[in-house]
Amino acid sequence: MKKTRFGLFLRSILLLPLFVITSQVFAAPADALRVEYHQWKLGKDGVRQEMSYSELLYRQPDSLWIEREVPAAAQRAHDDHHHGGLGHKHADVTGAPLWIVRDTQGKLDVKLVDRHEKRLIEIAEAYYNNVGFDGHWVETWSLADPESLKKLKPTNVSENGLETYEIQRGNQQITLVWNTKGQYAQSISSKDAQGLSGRTIKASQISAPKTLPWTQLGNYLSRDYSDLLD
Repeated sequence: MKKTRFGLFLRSILLLPLFVITSQVFAAPADALRVEYHQWKLGKDGVRQEMSYSELLYRQPDSLWIEREVPAAAQRAHDDHHHGGLGHKHADVTGAPLWIVRDTQGKLDVKLVDRHEKRLIEIAEAYYNNVGFDGHWVETWSLADPESLKKLKPTNVSENGLETYEIQRGNQQITLVWNTKGQYAQSISSKDAQGLSGRTIKASQISAPKTLPWTQLGNYLSRDYSDLLD
């Protein structure tokens, strides 16, 4: 199973190092975001290929929930092809929510949430890439590393707390807009010098659910990710 998650998607745009979270980062964060991803590439045959998707992020200082938005029709089609038995569950967790918990020592506990079978699938570090997580808590939580941005000079600072940064990485020109109040990258756009490929991330603050999804998993069974690889 191979999933496209924003952690891997983002690091190919903006390679910023991990830093230790301080209480200042969580002074007044946005606790829920909707993030839209879009990338395109122009081939040598002149055909433009594009991919888009969106995810919901529910953010707490020690927990992060990442859930792909899946149209109801697509979900029904997936459920219609559901088969019993762990040996046939490879596709059944495609697009499943990812729940990441960080303890006081910085250790991460990563789980896939299989709602269909009511399972919490433990993901060992060796399998992070398989579920689209690169192991970087801060960049996943904030969509960029705010500590690294402190080393850069913004090209524009708006009255409503938005800082714009222009960054050159190899042949990639990156424009990043940081929301200082919400503590997240509001937008990131990247394109190559030849104009043959580009990527964008756009995040907007939304209302968090009254009941956070990870509080509703009491009857879920714990399984290991390696069970799905048989």
